[in-house]
Amino acid sequence: MSIQRQSALAPLAEQPGTWWAAIIAEYTATADGIPQQMRRRLAQRLLALTGRVVVEQAIAVDASRRQAIAKVDGVMFQLCDEELSVVRPCAHCGTGRFASAAITNRVRLGYALAVWEPYHPDCAPSDPPDDVSW
Repeated sequence: MSIQRQSALAPLAEQPGTWWAAIIAEYTATADGIPQQMRRRLAQRLLALTGRVVVEQAIAVDASRRQAIAKVDGVMFQLCDEELSVVRPCAHCGTGRFASAAITNRVRLGYALAVWEPYHPDCAPSDPPDDVSW
């Protein structure tokens, strides 16, 4: 799959000797390998964190968003650019998709699995009033 999309910068990229041309040519030459690189990177990160082997064919990639997604034992992981996160629905209503803070080590992964609970703004539990003597 090659990049065929025209952009507003395309005329600049066609001008020989411009820095645009060199950078766009470099990107175009490597763009076809980006999905495979993303799959490999996510599989490596998950193996390092969880000890689980994730086959690269089981990893979904959206190259335009620089996003790779895989499930390990029911936990959804997302690699967006180089940032790994856990993805969960709202803890109250079970809908939506929320990404945790960046997972950079096993401690942060433990926090995301054991403590972190995402909520939609309307689903978040409210704090009890200070005076509960009612």
